[in-house]
Amino acid sequence: MNFYKFFIFSLIFFASFYSSATKNNNEIYSVEIVVFEQLEIIGNEELESQKLSIEGINTITLEDKLEISLNEKSIINSFDFEENEFSVDVIPFNEANTNNKEPSEIKKIKTYSQIDESKWFEKKSKLDQLNNIYNRLDRRKEYKILHKESWIQPALSKENAPYIHEIFDNNGLLIKLYKSRYLHLDVIAYLEGNLSSNTDKKIINKIKFDALKDSIPDEIKNYNIKIDKKIFEKDEIVEPKINSEEAVAEPLKRLDEVKYLLKEERRIFKNEVHYFDHPKIGIIISVYSSL
Repeated sequence: MNFYKFFIFSLIFFASFYSSATKNNNEIYSVEIVVFEQLEIIGNEELESQKLSIEGINTITLEDKLEISLNEKSIINSFDFEENEFSVDVIPFNEANTNNKEPSEIKKIKTYSQIDESKWFEKKSKLDQLNNIYNRLDRRKEYKILHKESWIQPALSKENAPYIHEIFDNNGLLIKLYKSRYLHLDVIAYLEGNLSSNTDKKIINKIKFDALKDSIPDEIKNYNIKIDKKIFEKDEIVEPKINSEEAVAEPLKRLDEVKYLLKEERRIFKNEVHYFDHPKIGIIISVYSSL
């Protein structure tokens, strides 16, 4: 095995061993990436430039700063329950018995954990699992670190999961984490290409809103809930209007010739470190359960 590859795999082995000690059952994942260039081409393969098209696929860009579009606390406070008020989180058994109902008539309302989608797809920059790998690669002259990033996201179905497009200089990485029966990563990386993705937050907002709806227990959905229409007139609820002049953006470039291209899709397990190899591009990705 080539010494450079042996060095990378050694780093990944120890990082994966460490990550496996933090398993849990959450469906929200922290993702960390390190992208580097291999300054010495490994092998005798002739590498030619290729055309890369990202037309027809959903792409998003990570948010630099969270922009809150919905004030969930204000929304919840505006709910008008037609039934007697109750706590969603807990209904004491003893209190339920005071209604003179037989135990068989008492329906058990399932408990659930409220999701916190506020930080989804927001750049964290700080590496936790991959920090040691990043530092060791950065000290070696045969590698050039091109990019690092981290964020939190859910794993959606293959059809609904978007590609996250990270652009650094004239290079880029598109990464799609999705779940069918198992977790999968779909990775596209390129060097020396000029491609762009929409920074519109509509896709991200829809993912967050759908997750918020899905988190409501079935028992709660049966209640007839009215929302005060005035809530939509409050500044803290409704997204601020965007100046039409500010909304003008450069047209997207979805097809270009790139000098080096890596494309790979693979099934993965959470709480592991994954290495995507190319004669000129190296990508290390950690996907682990987010507490």
